[in-house]
Amino acid sequence: MNANLTIDTLSFNQVYPGSETGPSLRREVSAGVNLPTELKIGHTQFTDSATKLKGIRSMARFDKKVELSTDAIGTVSAYIVVARPNDTAITSAIVLATVQHLISLLQEDDTGLDLMDEIFVNGEM
Repeated sequence: MNANLTIDTLSFNQVYPGSETGPSLRREVSAGVNLPTELKIGHTQFTDSATKLKGIRSMARFDKKVELSTDAIGTVSAYIVVARPNDTAITSAIVLATVQHLISLLQEDDTGLDLMDEIFVNGEM
């Protein structure tokens, strides 16, 4: 993976690479160094407790620092975790299709359900 990433016109520069003990960290500071957006990407091995199958759990997380109305700094976090068995039957197409269901749930254009506000702002189920 590239050390530095551009996502939605924001430039995330690598602070440190990932390792077996922790995720990589990339930081974007266009709102100022005190209000960064951070991207963490990491992977861990696991064994499913029910099936005893070994797998890998991959996580991508954004943390956005925001100045609150009280002048305090708060953090809005969003992340996705994909857990999959280590098996040749699990293809990238299967993983992508599963992730696409989440995107379609939230996406606000004609291809999605546009349920972002209902789920994350209004707390509806």
